[in-house]
Amino acid sequence: MNYEIVHKLARQGTKPRRGVVGVVVEDERFLVIRRSAYVRAPNLLCFAGGSIESGESPEVAVVRELREELALRVVAVERIWQSRTPWGTELEWVLVERDPASYPVAAPQEVAEWMWMSPGELLNHPLLLPSVPAFFRAWAEGTIKLPERAGKPDSAWRSLEF
Repeated sequence: MNYEIVHKLARQGTKPRRGVVGVVVEDERFLVIRRSAYVRAPNLLCFAGGSIESGESPEVAVVRELREELALRVVAVERIWQSRTPWGTELEWVLVERDPASYPVAAPQEVAEWMWMSPGELLNHPLLLPSVPAFFRAWAEGTIKLPERAGKPDSAWRSLEF
């Protein structure tokens, strides 16, 4: 993967200082989106999420963002990781559970499409936001704990570059 191009795309436009990422995992597959052509880092694959607005907790922000981007009803379970993007955005990663009666519907201004992907499928995608390999690396290193439904991390992910 050409991360120089991906980093350049991700840095375009005004960036928030704090963001939230929603980690939805079911049956060893993660819910991911392809960003629309109208947002920063267009057409890249990533987990759903967005800016944390003034006065919001990461848990409130992730519930709002998943409702806005995918019309999903979710419950924030717990914060599982913090990271900083190469361009300086502080990210809070929150494990969320989807209401079983709620299904994703992409908001076209923000999300071109959504899909369930295994880590291997996701990590092999050529247009991946750099935060995604960093997430899987941290999981493989034991920094992140995920529920059994996520499966087991691959030890080879410890050498992922981003």
